[in-house]
Amino acid sequence: MSKHDGTTGDGRRVKAVQTTNEILEALRELDGAGVTELADHLDVAKATVHSHLATLVDNEFVVKRGETYHISLRFVDFGEYAKTNVDIYEITREEVDRLAEETGEVAQFMVEEHGKGVYLHKASGENAIQTASYTGNRKLLHCTALGKAILSQLPRERVDETIDETGLPQRTENTVTDREKLFEELGDIREQKVAYDDEEILQGLRCVAAPIEHSGGDIQGAISVSGPTSRLKGERFREELPEIVRGAANVIEVNATHV
Repeated sequence: MSKHDGTTGDGRRVKAVQTTNEILEALRELDGAGVTELADHLDVAKATVHSHLATLVDNEFVVKRGETYHISLRFVDFGEYAKTNVDIYEITREEVDRLAEETGEVAQFMVEEHGKGVYLHKASGENAIQTASYTGNRKLLHCTALGKAILSQLPRERVDETIDETGLPQRTENTVTDREKLFEELGDIREQKVAYDDEEILQGLRCVAAPIEHSGGDIQGAISVSGPTSRLKGERFREELPEIVRGAANVIEVNATHV
């Protein structure tokens, strides 16, 4: 994973920083907003919101267009830096691009951070459908093939902690929401080195993923191929694509030994 694990101690938190974070999250959720709308949305005094926004504008993290504030492009700079700080990013990006070209579908790379899966790269083949995922998008791990591939390589206590924190919310009628059933599936994934999403996060969409392991045994992330159920079915879904995705993961693992 990243060269920095992102964990902190249990020290004191700074309320002003928490408020700033809530404002940024709200600006994203609302796709831009004015002071009054943000104050009402967050139940925070308008003067407080205005002060935080003014500071964010001064530091170029927020831009003001008319009376509406928006997240600035400075976060792109931070995002690109964070991606390249994942030591196998460049190796994996190349392999994901190749996967998309070979299969004609959507190929993706995910790592785990703070108990969620973060998409770091996405490539589309010539037949790829539009999906809601994008670089930087965060998803719960239990309802995606990528997430389950990652969970399968983590110690049970770590998985239990993640589930305790995030729960197992249902996304579709196929989502695994029972803890023990999930652990049974993770055992199969660990053995077969392949994970499946059979319409578990979105009806009509399937995905095949494989974990990427470091030579020392630590999980690095997972790669996948996804597409519509009309194309990902039968032998292609259960045999052909798993073999291709496992092979790509192996290439990454071998190349990563030199990183």
